[in-house]
Amino acid sequence: MKILTKIKDNIFSKSLSENATTITVLEKTGNQIYTGPFAGLVIPDILKPSLKLAEALGLYEYALHRFFSDLINKDIKNIMVIGGHKGYYPAGLSNLLRPENMYVFEMDSNFQPLIDSWVEVNNLEPYHTFGEASEEILLRWNNKIDFLLIDCEGAEDFLLQPQKFVWQKNTDILVEIHHFYDNKILGNLINRFKNTHDLSIIYDDILENKKIENVLEGLEIKGTFRGHPKHRWIFDKNKNKIITAGIFLYMSVKR
Repeated sequence: MKILTKIKDNIFSKSLSENATTITVLEKTGNQIYTGPFAGLVIPDILKPSLKLAEALGLYEYALHRFFSDLINKDIKNIMVIGGHKGYYPAGLSNLLRPENMYVFEMDSNFQPLIDSWVEVNNLEPYHTFGEASEEILLRWNNKIDFLLIDCEGAEDFLLQPQKFVWQKNTDILVEIHHFYDNKILGNLINRFKNTHDLSIIYDDILENKKIENVLEGLEIKGTFRGHPKHRWIFDKNKNKIITAGIFLYMSVKR
């Protein structure tokens, strides 16, 4: 009878929505990021309704993890993030590297409370926050930046100009490439930085889906999530949603 009941439960039980899956995961993991370089980071209450499951598990953009590991062997004191969004990377990098200064740019003021919400609950040093990363600000930037992270859809060509923003020649850089907006952007950036930096192209790890499924199974959670490729999309010039792919360029200053 117990076996039949178990089979019946498996057949008729419904999978949780992605949001409900994330909430259930956080209940089981103590409201902290589960694994990865940002493991142990406390999730602010304000973010729980909108946090991606992959972020809660610490598996978000898994392909980047080994490059974050590379940073722990460097003297990273000053970090700039352009495209702070909901604060996942500013908080994660602050917790991992404990920089003296974290500079965060985010054009959408609605994200500012979310970015700031990570600081107090994780005992992080307060960030230096800005709105748009304008040409004027980048031209006049005098403070040393050891690591620059950029995720600004379609703005890579403007933001990364080492001949104009000369401080970038001495900065390690990780940028997400949005080639659907500009199919020449990857080659252009390689050409601009190849003499000053060692370059690595990084592609989304499609096995990220399987890693998430394995963790959910281990936690005995029957949940759903938007995995590859559905979790990456943009609007084209005609406002049509198109599926994209994650491509990143890591540029480490030549020693």
